[in-house]
Amino acid sequence: MQRAVAVAADQRPIMRSDSSLFALTTVKRQSLFYALIFIGSGASLPYMPLWFASKGMSGAQIGLILALPLLLRAVTGPVLGVWAEKFPLFRSPMIRLAIAGGLAYGGLMLWPLAGEARFWLFVALWAIGYSCITSISPLLDVMTIQMSKREGFTYTGPRAVGSAAFIGANIAVGYGLNLLGVDLIIVWVVVLCFAAALAAWRILPRAPRHVEEGGGRAPAYLPQETGAQRVRTLLGNPVYVLLLAAMGCVQGAHAFYYGFSTILWKGQGLDGATCGYLWGAGVAAEILFLMFGFRLRHRFGSWTLLLAAAGLSVVRWLIMGFAPPVWGLWPLQTLHAFSFAACYLAGLDLVNRMAPKGSESLAQTLNAAWVTGVMMGLSTLASGPVYDALGGRGYWVMAGMSGVGLLIAAYLYRRQVMRP
Repeated sequence: MQRAVAVAADQRPIMRSDSSLFALTTVKRQSLFYALIFIGSGASLPYMPLWFASKGMSGAQIGLILALPLLLRAVTGPVLGVWAEKFPLFRSPMIRLAIAGGLAYGGLMLWPLAGEARFWLFVALWAIGYSCITSISPLLDVMTIQMSKREGFTYTGPRAVGSAAFIGANIAVGYGLNLLGVDLIIVWVVVLCFAAALAAWRILPRAPRHVEEGGGRAPAYLPQETGAQRVRTLLGNPVYVLLLAAMGCVQGAHAFYYGFSTILWKGQGLDGATCGYLWGAGVAAEILFLMFGFRLRHRFGSWTLLLAAAGLSVVRWLIMGFAPPVWGLWPLQTLHAFSFAACYLAGLDLVNRMAPKGSESLAQTLNAAWVTGVMMGLSTLASGPVYDALGGRGYWVMAGMSGVGLLIAAYLYRRQVMRP
């Protein structure tokens, strides 16, 4: 009888009986982990170029260091996605990726030993660390989506907490640099990697990838196809491929903004604080959309949301190319809610719906590999020459890129929504 009770207890719904360091709800667990991941990226994204420059790297060298792992995601994304799906628990690959990323980033601090070869040390270790850490986000997205379906919460809430943490990290590291110097950046990033690994182990739920309809844990679902076959199955779906192309154009168009908006604003006479507030306004708009945009998605559908994101992205970059005064920049920054957040939210839902059972993580990893990897990497490489040639009018090139995404999104909308 006791054995039967124990077996029954072992098959209860996965989340509420989870044994862990803290008695937290699933939403709080996911939110905390998102926050840790984004606190780390809040230092690495805006400030690591400054650290590389302090170690003697030129602008061209820094550009190559940053762009290489983005371009490599065409390979590392699918490989790590297939590898992650071999684990029965969602959190297991995230623990390993966070540790590997922390070790690689920590190796960057050994640069004095490399002497004149430090550039190649930076190239190799940054590529490894960045590939590991950025692969956590799509896996976490898949986990949060599945948990939201099992427990009935809105999966965009935890992601919004992550975006808020990103803003806080930007501000904190900015102040910290004044007190502790540029080496704070690499220490911050390394510590946050290992903190994320610890949080994945002690805070993230022991949630299995697959559960029985009654709520108990199901045997690990292992697709019959090999990893390469599952990649081919996904890429053999023309709607999936066109969806990635549309999102890649819309999201990749942000590369010029990420790289040169502050430089252009300073050229217009804005001070550093105003530039920071403008960046914060964009991320704040993103947070609000992630918190409440699911209502728009529920009402109008993800295909409509994608179409709106692409259209407003074109509008945003077209107007930015005219170098509007500061009073015009504030409303334009709120369009980040659509050009980024709406595209992201629609893409998460559509990619998840298209993925065959057992390939959800792989589908999202391919999505991240193409959209925030290859397309963002190519756009980043192109943005420098575009800026040199066109200055602020380079935004119009990004508007054209978003326009291509809009055309693809319109075709998909007509095919998926309006067809009889």
